[in-house]
Amino acid sequence: MPAGTRVRVAVWLTVAGSLVYVGQKVYMAMRGEVGMPGHPAPAQVQAQFAHPGLAQAGNASLGLLAVLVAWATIARWGGRLPRWALLCALAPTAVLQSLGAVITIRRTDFDLAHLGWGPVYEAVTGSVGIAAWVVVAMSHFLRSRPHAGGAAEARS
Repeated sequence: MPAGTRVRVAVWLTVAGSLVYVGQKVYMAMRGEVGMPGHPAPAQVQAQFAHPGLAQAGNASLGLLAVLVAWATIARWGGRLPRWALLCALAPTAVLQSLGAVITIRRTDFDLAHLGWGPVYEAVTGSVGIAAWVVVAMSHFLRSRPHAGGAAEARS
């Protein structure tokens, strides 16, 4: 069954969020640091990485994989993938992307006396990202189900 407008919007929100993540990781890789822009990892964590740029490039590649997984749920080429394979990729991708958003939201500093744009942006984009991944995963699960009639005919 084709995806509706709301599902397509959710997919493109996840794609956009993942591409922003990729850009952030590429930026940190070029700096040779672990963490996120504005939130580098502490020095003792940085010291654990012999090649922080390579580690960040690996994280960027996972972001690109998330883009492909989300896009596959609405693309024609994604329809050629076995349902089980896409669901096995989609479930952990949605969970890990959502956990990343939870971490982003949790680290925001909501000091109401000095509330800046950064914490609000991170909280809003993180919340929207979680909701979008839930919509993408659940809608693909529901839309890709075999028809009950087709399953009954196959058993006969």
